[in-house]
Amino acid sequence: MTATQTPPPAAGTSASPDTPTGRAPRQPLSHRISGRVGSGAPQILALTAAAMGTTWAAMLAWRGFTTQPALFMGPLFLLALVVGGLGIALRLARLPVVVVLLAQVVAGFLAAQALVTGRALPSPAGLDDLQVRFSAGIETAQSFMAPVPTSAPGVEPLLIFGGLVCLLLVDFLACSLRRVSLAGLPLLTIYTVPVSVTGSGVSWWVFVATAAGFATMLYLQESEHLSRWGRTLGQDSAAADPSAFGVRTGDVRGSAAGIAALATAVALLLPLAIPTLSVSLFSGGFGEGAGDDLEITNPVTDLRRDLDRGADTPLLTLTTADRDPTYLRIAVLTRLNDDSWSAGNRQVPEENYVSGDLPRLTGVSTALMDRSTEQQFSYQVQVSDSLKSRWLPTAQNLTRIFPPGDFRFDDDTMDFLAGANDTAGTSYSFTKIRLDYSAEELVNAPDTTTAVSPEFTLVPPNTPARVQEIARAVTEGIGNDYQRAVVLQKWFREDGGFRYSLDTSGSGTEDLLSFLEEGPDGRVGYCEQFASAMAIMARTLGIPARVAVGFLQPTEVGVNRWQYSSHDMHAWPELFFPGSGWVRFEPTPRAGPQDSSIETVAPAYTQVDIENLPTPSLQPSSGQASEELPSRGSDRPSADAAADDTAADQSGAGLSPAVRWALLIVAGLGVLVGLAFVPQLVRRARRERRWRTGGAQAAWDELRDTAVDLGIVWRAGLSPRAMRNRLVDHFGAELVAGVPERPARGPDANPRAVEALDRIVREVELLRYSRSPGTPETRGLRFDLEACAAALAGGATPPTRRRARWWPRSLFRRGQVRPRAGSADNAPTVDHGVVVDHVG
Repeated sequence: MTATQTPPPAAGTSASPDTPTGRAPRQPLSHRISGRVGSGAPQILALTAAAMGTTWAAMLAWRGFTTQPALFMGPLFLLALVVGGLGIALRLARLPVVVVLLAQVVAGFLAAQALVTGRALPSPAGLDDLQVRFSAGIETAQSFMAPVPTSAPGVEPLLIFGGLVCLLLVDFLACSLRRVSLAGLPLLTIYTVPVSVTGSGVSWWVFVATAAGFATMLYLQESEHLSRWGRTLGQDSAAADPSAFGVRTGDVRGSAAGIAALATAVALLLPLAIPTLSVSLFSGGFGEGAGDDLEITNPVTDLRRDLDRGADTPLLTLTTADRDPTYLRIAVLTRLNDDSWSAGNRQVPEENYVSGDLPRLTGVSTALMDRSTEQQFSYQVQVSDSLKSRWLPTAQNLTRIFPPGDFRFDDDTMDFLAGANDTAGTSYSFTKIRLDYSAEELVNAPDTTTAVSPEFTLVPPNTPARVQEIARAVTEGIGNDYQRAVVLQKWFREDGGFRYSLDTSGSGTEDLLSFLEEGPDGRVGYCEQFASAMAIMARTLGIPARVAVGFLQPTEVGVNRWQYSSHDMHAWPELFFPGSGWVRFEPTPRAGPQDSSIETVAPAYTQVDIENLPTPSLQPSSGQASEELPSRGSDRPSADAAADDTAADQSGAGLSPAVRWALLIVAGLGVLVGLAFVPQLVRRARRERRWRTGGAQAAWDELRDTAVDLGIVWRAGLSPRAMRNRLVDHFGAELVAGVPERPARGPDANPRAVEALDRIVREVELLRYSRSPGTPETRGLRFDLEACAAALAGGATPPTRRRARWWPRSLFRRGQVRPRAGSADNAPTVDHGVVVDHVG
């Protein structure tokens, strides 16, 4: 290792005995907390932006806490702007760290209170409102599993203020104390809380965004430390001393980016390479994928087991004023396999968790809903410990539900599937509406089936052709889908010679034909086979159909109390008709004397004389085209509701919360961008106002402000000549392409500017000290001032020039500017020596 070469201290200065290089020793943490924050404007801006952006990105992991994450992610973004923006302004003003933190706490609290309660200023009423919201949020968090439903009191106040605390901690540790590594602790807490609360992993893209932000913060901090070593050695210096230690910024950036990318990739891929690790980084996210699939079991297995007439076990207890609580549905089967009907592959998104009002019924017209409004009934359900199902027993055509935990619904079938636990021992409530179907409306329903998935008309390729032949033969001469469905139901129940029996099994495609054909073992079966056969025959005729599994008829055990047992299991088909939605049919005939417990009854709307109904028109009415074909999934609000809310939409009240927050965020960003231009606009206006007055004093005042903007100490007590001698030491060459980070400075760097400064000083001296002031001509002085300003800018570093443009100090500091401790301006002379450490 070669000896350290240090230039002698300049005249009038003394090196610290503890720091042979003359640099000030590093202050302890206690002094830094009470002292001022010092750093360049670009470093402060970049580090603060990275800290706030990384913290907000980490809080994206909290999206699973509620069903509407935009209600707290938008406010947290605004709070990040408040905390970060205020921190930048106060740190550029070099205020003590404690003052910066206190100001951020006060401003952040006021902003959070305004976002939560709508009250901008603290008041007893506002604090009481905040306390009520906090109490309600805590109670909701203790009562509901994540995600919290929209109908419950929101937990958003807890998340907003919790996020504010995290933003303040990260900003304080990373930006004020310059301890980015310590700031990783609150970031890690933010990221890992959802894992402990929800039990599921965090999206991989949230992990990548957080890791990239934290790596950026580390890079910004270490690059700032690296820049304090001294000037970067150029190629000439390296050639002169091969043993010298040189740092190239590009290499540092490349190495840092490579290390960060490698670490992030390892963190993502390690769980895939080691099967024993139960880490989930790929759940959720955007688009379709296996992360939203639910592991479900086939309800037909339970149906067959329970219909074998084992022990009659009580399963459900209902409390309702409905005098006809029949056909309680558990699940909907949409796919026919070789062996039986199944639920198929379900894609149930995480956002399909609803507690409260449900979306509009698929395919049900407004007229039918209005006609059935009075036929709504509330149910309170208590599930016994014997019913362990991933499916939630509910009635068809629900309007409201309060599920017991993490149950999500399928848009196409509107059955409810568990995301984690089963139904054993749970209790819940729902409200159903009994639709007042009209046979005339069903007959006149349009043939279009665009409101439902094509899956409901899919016929398995191995279905025997004979099945379709039988369906067409039974419905021959019938010109309407609904009439064909009624004829099929009547054929199974009355005309086809079918009978009910549990002494048979099988409802797949292989058993279907033997069930439908006449013969010794034909046309005998139980509910699953009847439902399966009618559904597949309806599909061969182009009618959307599916099979529902649930309970048939409960036993009354008290006043408004009913009980379902395992022997009440049943299956039935549901067929879709535009304007009426999914309509239940009952093809299973009544059981014989050997089993009187099966007492099925055909629905009243199917027991009509279809031959005497009005013949349907060839074209659907204009009202049906727009009114009777709503979709539950993509168009949940009704068309009429959308029309009624036109005025609200025009005023902005009908916008969704996410859109409103997006508009607020865009407006906030626009305001911040506009505010960023305010200082330089004010500075330009002051400059033009001075030149309207003109004269030597205006030129001298403008020269002072230019120097202060560039961080040059201006001593008010010095004479113009003495101040001139100081300023020329800061002169540099005029700005051209490729200006170095630390340009050469001094009188010799720009002689033309020195001559211009001398002319300004002479005019100021004549104005102040001579009986006959100098020339009042302003144009020449302005040219001279511009030359001096260009020289001062040429001698400044690029960060200093940027700070002078965006945050001119002269707007906030008038008169004498105090030099910083340890700076060269404390000395009567200025030294430009450079300390270079050679490591070899």
